[in-house]
Amino acid sequence: MSQGANQGAIALVPSDRPILRPSEDLRPLRILLITPKGHKEEASSQKALFSMAIGVLVSITPPQHTLELVDELFGDPIDFNQSYDLVGITTRTMNVNRAYAIADQFRQRGIPVVLGGVHVSFNYAEAKPHADAIVCGEAEHLWSHVLQDVADGCLRPRYDASDFPPVNEVPPLHYARIFAASKREQVDARKSIPIYMTRGCPYTCAFCVTPNFTGRLYRIQSPETIRAQIEEAKRVFFKPSRYGKTPWFMFTDENLGVNKQRTWEILEILAECEIKFSSFISINFLEDPKTVDLLVRAGCLMALVGFESVNQATLKAYNKGRTNSAQRYAEIITSCRKAGLNIQGNFMTNPAIDTYEDMQATEDFVRANRLMMPIYSIITPYPGTQLYREYKEKGLIVDEDWDKYTAHNLVVRCDNYDPLEYQLRYLTHFLGMYAWPAIVTRVAFNRNKLVNLVTSILFRRNLQDQIVSVKSGLRRPLQQTRYIAEPVANEREVTAD
Repeated sequence: MSQGANQGAIALVPSDRPILRPSEDLRPLRILLITPKGHKEEASSQKALFSMAIGVLVSITPPQHTLELVDELFGDPIDFNQSYDLVGITTRTMNVNRAYAIADQFRQRGIPVVLGGVHVSFNYAEAKPHADAIVCGEAEHLWSHVLQDVADGCLRPRYDASDFPPVNEVPPLHYARIFAASKREQVDARKSIPIYMTRGCPYTCAFCVTPNFTGRLYRIQSPETIRAQIEEAKRVFFKPSRYGKTPWFMFTDENLGVNKQRTWEILEILAECEIKFSSFISINFLEDPKTVDLLVRAGCLMALVGFESVNQATLKAYNKGRTNSAQRYAEIITSCRKAGLNIQGNFMTNPAIDTYEDMQATEDFVRANRLMMPIYSIITPYPGTQLYREYKEKGLIVDEDWDKYTAHNLVVRCDNYDPLEYQLRYLTHFLGMYAWPAIVTRVAFNRNKLVNLVTSILFRRNLQDQIVSVKSGLRRPLQQTRYIAEPVANEREVTAD
């Protein structure tokens, strides 16, 4: 939602809604908040200790209500025999089928269920049969209405953020309450604690859902609020150990580096907090020596950068070719490494554009530049994105099994190659980025060697499992009527290693 659209939504809460009473007047509720794990969702070495959406709900829920968190990504069991006044489930596309199954089981027992999150916000008709209410968009200004309606026994079928005032200020997280409600124990320096400094992003990348969900309105927390959250999170979630006495935070900001001056202010505060962190940041900011220096002094373990591709024609197709190139990427990676900053690259392959040679070139680039914890994805048009609308209109989406929307499964047309072969080639080149020689040089040439080694080994195991899963038929792409391209010369065999 654009800033202008947000301003146009400042109308009062719709007149058909009951007047909001003081929160303390509501009867206490027992609330279960669930983060599901998709049926084909891979294990991850980067999973956050809790969903940020759930963390926000916990932080804005009045204190008289009892909260319990279940996170299936950590193997938390769900007790369907317990009695709750409300079950809230957050959804992403890759876990929504599991979310529907959980919701159906609670509703069969007469327990009200509210579904929220990115996927259901853009798929109301699909989600409606599985819930008593659907929350669409940011929940900060509508959650109190949901709780009042639950207490009064009159849940409405839909609560849409566009019907409420815009969220001009994002709330701080209440880490002590999140910790008390969750099943997580304190973590050492090998596990990251999620936090956000900002919300929203002014850019409109076609494959990103942010502009249509959290909106283009860019909101920044105050330095004092950021400092207070970090100190509370360190106190309740972190324990020093032989792996280190400094906690690691995972910044979940859509784009930390939008306003350079405000980013500098945040980094100055972080430098006083004695933490390490990882964050997504625009590559343009990494050309500025002062920003890189501040990131290092603030404790940045690694900066995640969306390179997308090393192929100039592909970058041009993504409207990034005018300013970006593989040579520019390599120069920035080298200068950041010399300054003490690790770069975690994010790359994508698209069967309509990228060949097997492009996959090989991406692997070669990652290995030559010794990128820390590289991420490689197959283009995936998620509901709510401009890409999804365009691909849907052109008939380019061939598979809407949401379980496959992990960014590692081929769900779009693949006219130039056999779909199974393309997916296996992609996974093989991804695994090549985590071959033992690549891991050894990555650890040797980058800082934070323990994190580098542990995460690389976990990525390697996960990718080997994925290849076995595809070959066994558990997650094969759909076969398509296609044009068979000529074989690519000098391409290695598809193997598990």
